[in-house]
Amino acid sequence: MDIVPTFQLVAVIVMALFVAYNFFHYVLLLLVTRPKDASKIGHQLNQFEELQLVEWTPQPNDFLKHDDERRTYDDVFGTYRDEQANYSTCVFPRTAFSHPYEAEHVLLKPKDGMRLLDLGCGSGAAAEYLARRRNIEVVCVTNSSVQADICQRKFAKLGGRGQVIVTDFDSLDLSSESFDAIYALESIGYTKDLDAWLARCWRMLKPGGRLLIRSPGSLDHCRRKEDYLSVTAFFENWRYNFVGANLLVYKMRRLGFNPIRYRRLPFWAWGVTWNFIQHLLLWKYRLKMRTFVELERIIWRTSKVFVFGNPYNTVLATKPEAAFCSHRTLASSEVVGGVAEIDSVRLSGSVQAAASRSTHTNISAILRTASARASEQ
Repeated sequence: MDIVPTFQLVAVIVMALFVAYNFFHYVLLLLVTRPKDASKIGHQLNQFEELQLVEWTPQPNDFLKHDDERRTYDDVFGTYRDEQANYSTCVFPRTAFSHPYEAEHVLLKPKDGMRLLDLGCGSGAAAEYLARRRNIEVVCVTNSSVQADICQRKFAKLGGRGQVIVTDFDSLDLSSESFDAIYALESIGYTKDLDAWLARCWRMLKPGGRLLIRSPGSLDHCRRKEDYLSVTAFFENWRYNFVGANLLVYKMRRLGFNPIRYRRLPFWAWGVTWNFIQHLLLWKYRLKMRTFVELERIIWRTSKVFVFGNPYNTVLATKPEAAFCSHRTLASSEVVGGVAEIDSVRLSGSVQAAASRSTHTNISAILRTASARASEQ
């Protein structure tokens, strides 16, 4: 066989595979940046989603435990951390030469002068990219001082348009309606109070502001107790809750977010992206995290339909421009004020108008006004 034609054939095959693989990433980017309307999901939770809210909630003393050896996040990832490191699997580059966080830029639509909040910023890779694309201010939140130092060095090169807060984002206390957009990339699973976390985002967002959440894993299509118990190993080792699109939409709708859009990418799709493969090799062979060392055994004992269909979730919610106090927004009073939910169908039209004019007042004041007007009638 002539070696020249053989070499040419191999070169053509390699080139075709390269083109096909990049086209695959391009399709994923198109899907992620064009999320679907969420009106058909998030109306109820299945038994396993309800169970996870009780059994999988991280506790304050977990301190981000990331494996069965009880190492902290810094213990695990500190050995390879640098300013260029990316710890998130939630990137779907369009081609081999596009930036990993292009999808976030498309979804958040940052404009000059905007103020963004990054909850669980990691090394600040997404924040830096967004700040380089637009003249915006980004506030990053992390509970890792090592990560904070990396972020500070990056922002120093951007003229100080970034700020880093070292704290647990569950104890974050920032001004109401002070951000045009808030995003959390693979970090919401660490919250110890999902309702309070989402209510805090609602409060801090300006009317018309966007909340973008990326979260791997979901239980919305879990049907067997055996599967639930099997994937519990990930929570036990990582202390990370699989907050899926159905659960997020369910909670967001009650707060008043509208519209809400989402996209699920099954594991078989996003799991073969180059970024995920890199992280899998890193977790398993370099960081030696036992959850991934024993990944094959976990998959073997779990339904293959559940494993390979388990989605990577993107949820994009908007706080309405004319935010009004309805039964959905008052439902959040259980979190922010300890006031019981009030069904809007029991409120008269005049009471609802008073609530709409009093969006930024104290909940108790709204109730007193409602009671007084109802008695007058």
